[in-house]
Amino acid sequence: MFISLMQNVQYLLSNTIEEKSNRIIEVLLASVTADELMMGKLVGIGMAGLTTIGIWLLSFSVFISLYSTAQTELLNQVLEVILGSDLIPWFVFYYFAGYALYSGVFLAIGSLCNTLKEAQALMTPMIVIQIIPIAMMAFVVMDPNNTIVRTMSWFPLFTPYLMMNRAAANPPLFDVVGTTILLIASILLMLWLSGKVFKQGVLRMGQPPRVVELWKLLTAKA
Repeated sequence: MFISLMQNVQYLLSNTIEEKSNRIIEVLLASVTADELMMGKLVGIGMAGLTTIGIWLLSFSVFISLYSTAQTELLNQVLEVILGSDLIPWFVFYYFAGYALYSGVFLAIGSLCNTLKEAQALMTPMIVIQIIPIAMMAFVVMDPNNTIVRTMSWFPLFTPYLMMNRAAANPPLFDVVGTTILLIASILLMLWLSGKVFKQGVLRMGQPPRVVELWKLLTAKA
């Protein structure tokens, strides 16, 4: 999940920067609105990411069916258990939720920068934030319902990763419902803010804005 999300959101960022630096974005905006262009990017790359995961699973299934050994037989049994469990809907939900949340951030960064070098300084904190729940996975597996894990699950940027791993341990209903509501609200807020930044920043040239300038972009009328 982490690898797929990282690939997709970084591709979204680099694609936006490339279109902006080459002035392709101006041609596209002559035919569609900024909102339509933004949503088209989000949906298109998101579906491509899900297709990639499907290809990985299919390739994995073909491999273990062609090369039957004791190890591949065990892997095949694990795959059958996963595909036959009720975790698949959770995975799909948290994958798209995580993608929507992080893509909003990376799309906004891409719209403000003209080169990948400029974007690196802005995207590094987000990459670190994504790594934190990944680094906690061993801790989550040992005790998925301890106080620290439950508390961190309420941080929307950690929720997709931590709750996906806690799903198999039947987390408290309060955690599931509460974190889901907070996650959805955070996604809507992030996409709204990202949309405002995208509209104002995608045609903006020069250095990325500072905090004061960014605040003006967020409060500016579309």
